Amino acid sequence: MKKLLATVVVFAGMVGLVALRLPAQEPVIPYAPPRPANTLVMLPDGSTVHVELATTEAQREYGLMERTHLAQGRGMLFVHQHLADHGYWMYHCKIGLDIVWMDASHQIVEMSPNTPPCRGKAATCPTYGGHEPSKYVLELPVGSIALHHLKVGQRIDFNLGSNQ
Repeated sequence: MKKLLATVVVFAGMVGLVALRLPAQEPVIPYAPPRPANTLVMLPDGSTVHVELATTEAQREYGLMERTHLAQGRGMLFVHQHLADHGYWMYHCKIGLDIVWMDASHQIVEMSPNTPPCRGKAATCPTYGGHEPSKYVLELPVGSIALHHLKVGQRIDFNLGSNQ
């Protein structure tokens, strides 16, 4: 019985070692087309941005992945169902972004300027933001936070109508 138990323990240990050596699989995130960029966002300096909406879980997961360019005056607005700490990562992004988190009243609660794309494996991609409760996240071209003098506490104006 002791010999059988020892064999089982050794076998289980070997299985554990083999499992540790297997490379972690990269997540597969299927393409989810966002809504057209026909929602207008007004920044505190009076500038407007045409944004695509990401309102479903699939759209929020895919975000701006695989994009090679995001023109000034364009962006993506992520709409979450609930106020929570929403951290973002740049997995499979090919461009840097400025990221702005807002609460339910559209007030800026957190920002990540010049957020770099993650060119490595998923496990190497850092998470940005998610330190303050937010409901909306706005992704803009790099340099937009500085260009428009955005600050925590300012309000960004937009109307989602029935999409909210």
